[in-house]
Amino acid sequence: MVTIGIICAMDSEFDLIKQACSHGKTETSGRFTFYVAEYGGKRVVASLCGVGKVNAAACTQAIISGYRPDYFLNSGVAGALSGRLHILDIVVADELVYHDLEERLLENYFPRCGRFKADKRLQALVQEICAGQQIPCITGRITSGDQFVTDSAVKDRIFSATSADAIEMEGCAVGHVCYLNEVPFAIVRCISDGADDQGDMDYDTFVGHAAKRCAKLTLALIERI
Repeated sequence: MVTIGIICAMDSEFDLIKQACSHGKTETSGRFTFYVAEYGGKRVVASLCGVGKVNAAACTQAIISGYRPDYFLNSGVAGALSGRLHILDIVVADELVYHDLEERLLENYFPRCGRFKADKRLQALVQEICAGQQIPCITGRITSGDQFVTDSAVKDRIFSATSADAIEMEGCAVGHVCYLNEVPFAIVRCISDGADDQGDMDYDTFVGHAAKRCAKLTLALIERI
């Protein structure tokens, strides 16, 4: 049976996925809790990792080491950086880059890779699902860092440095760990805000809807894999 690992940073992003795995068993490793269940004919190992790159990386590695998933998914919300995205649109990453770690350091030293490429087949499946549900979706670059951006000047600086379409706090760390372990992965985000001076207000208004939309899409993706 195909095994799929999946993590989310926040309860709002994780609730529907946790419910889908509620008929299975619960296991722990350190401070992480894993929900292990069959869904869509696959074994799913799901966890709430917490926000930020270290939490995401540690949880991803724990699932990979403990359960050897065939695929890895990370679902949640993000802020829009480029004009290609609007609130409640979906972006599925084709590549991921950090905005708070110099790309050249990862290129000049191990692992000799500063941008992490997501799995093309999983990207295509997300696009197909969104097209079938008439949900606006793009494939694009996502940037990650330990900062919740709600400042237009900071947004412009990060966009200038990365040319990313969306910004969040975990995806690149997940992709980095999956790259090191040679596990195909997908990072799926629904836009909750514009990462600008209105970001706090937009986030509070739309985060619940965006998180739910992304979780439903991720469950549909599991069924299609």
